[in-house]
Amino acid sequence: MSAADRYFAELQERFAGLAERQKPAIREAGELGTRALLERRPLHIHDTGHLVNHELIARTGGLAAFTALTFGATVERENEWIAETRGAAGSAEDSARALVDWLFLQGTVVEGDVLFLSSVSGTNVLVVELARQARRRGVSVIALTGAEFSAGLAAQHSSGTRLFENADVVLDEEVPRGDAFLTVAGLESAVVPWSGISAAALMWAVTAQIVEGCVRAGLPPTVYTSVNLPGGPEAYARTRADYRELGR
Repeated sequence: MSAADRYFAELQERFAGLAERQKPAIREAGELGTRALLERRPLHIHDTGHLVNHELIARTGGLAAFTALTFGATVERENEWIAETRGAAGSAEDSARALVDWLFLQGTVVEGDVLFLSSVSGTNVLVVELARQARRRGVSVIALTGAEFSAGLAAQHSSGTRLFENADVVLDEEVPRGDAFLTVAGLESAVVPWSGISAAALMWAVTAQIVEGCVRAGLPPTVYTSVNLPGGPEAYARTRADYRELGR
């Protein structure tokens, strides 16, 4: 069997296990998302950089309510003397805390909203600080992370916690240690990461639950159709207009 054949065979096995074991978390996340849409609230997604932000946003068959939450701040230190003698005034965690404080001051994410946070390792100081502050402010946090893998990594946040320990719902990507899972004869390192495709699958499963929940409540959500079909660009514009009016 070729490596490609083994890849697809293992995908099927892994997906079957993921679907069964993550069913309760998918249901909980779907209920939170449904409640948010029925209350005309956005569904925020903050991804540390792999796939989720790109896969879910403005996507055919996806929800118009999914919104990428991106933010950041940089300070240019072009003066060589300053860069050498002063450096950063505080720690990385101080900076993360200040940045998250600033984020919430913008009013983009407010009490009652739902925030999906995606981080495979779940140890990043910023994502942990964001999760902790969000929950303190009444925001429901849904984590996409490799819980078992993360538990074996050193926490970087001073709280000693990781993302999965600071969420209302944990969608566990069931990431193997090191993420890559396929072996190839003659190569010591495993190849092909599992986290991206598992995170996308979990999010689309949650999306299906949200859509079903809204339809059952008699308030169907706004869903994108393909921009590549005849009349696609016009349909996309109507979808955006519908969402602005309905808020779901």
